[in-house]
Amino acid sequence: MRKLTSLFCVCSCCAFSFSAWAVELPKLPANASVSNHKIFVNSHSSQAYSQSMSLESGYSYSIFENFDVYVGARLNEKDNGFLSGVSYSVTDRISVRGSLHSYKEVDAGDNSETEQGLSAELTSRLRLSENIDVHATLDYQEWQSGLEVGLGFRF
Repeated sequence: MRKLTSLFCVCSCCAFSFSAWAVELPKLPANASVSNHKIFVNSHSSQAYSQSMSLESGYSYSIFENFDVYVGARLNEKDNGFLSGVSYSVTDRISVRGSLHSYKEVDAGDNSETEQGLSAELTSRLRLSENIDVHATLDYQEWQSGLEVGLGFRF
């Protein structure tokens, strides 16, 4: 029994002395700085042409402090396709965004692609409060163009 107690004391002293030499690990890169890479998901309803809901998702990269470039995909009821564009934050409350969107319209009856093309969109947004903003969008396609002004709510 005495040998077991001695062995326990020796092991405890060794463990205590080794822990005194322990070195703090460096911080993970995610905690060290803010990343320029972002993933985004946006949804909005367009009333310029018809009542339709769009979903945009993609990857954004910050080139400068307030200037981002992005690529992604847009899906809605009538068409889907890829998009790319730039976004600029004038202040923390005002932002401007421009994008090009390639699309393929899908006929809902037989799920066949009927038309493809390119559209351009320019959007400005003013944040009034934490959850409410006002936006204006100018949208141009080969066969139609429209201007939309709306009030948005974020939650």
